[in-house]
Amino acid sequence: MTSRAPVRASHRPWRRIAGSVLPAAATLGFVVYLGQAAGPTLALRHVYANVTVWVLHLFGASVSVRGTDIASSSFSISVITACTGLFVTGLFLVAVAAFPASWRARLLGAAIGIVGLFALNVVRLASLFYIGTHWPNLLDIAHQLVWQSIVIVAAVALWLLWAGRVTTGRARS
Repeated sequence: MTSRAPVRASHRPWRRIAGSVLPAAATLGFVVYLGQAAGPTLALRHVYANVTVWVLHLFGASVSVRGTDIASSSFSISVITACTGLFVTGLFLVAVAAFPASWRARLLGAAIGIVGLFALNVVRLASLFYIGTHWPNLLDIAHQLVWQSIVIVAAVALWLLWAGRVTTGRARS
């Protein structure tokens, strides 16, 4: 009679798959819900408008905020849901949730991504306001081509850096 060695967790691929797919699916569902829910998205739009006005004030701009609108005497923008970075941040979070890492590493990656992409998006909104005020003919190019590309590349780069650190940390252990 031969004895069988116990099956190690690494030999149970369904556990690894479930440990990645289920958190990613839950995160995706939550992001889709947020994108459709009026209350949370309106609150997020208000936060972005107020923080962007605060940043513009730091640079001497004479601007005000009314709801989700940022205005000066010569130009205004409205922060809509698509301006919040919710979807790019959501995709970043889905990628973090799907990556085979510890829950601690995933939570740290999510926090870093949320804060980093939020800050980048505030810079984006402030620069678009500045461009719209001083070079309105360049606003569409800056908004549609330049900044959308920068935000997407930044999200991918941030995820790659995080995943590389997590993988390197695992290799040392």
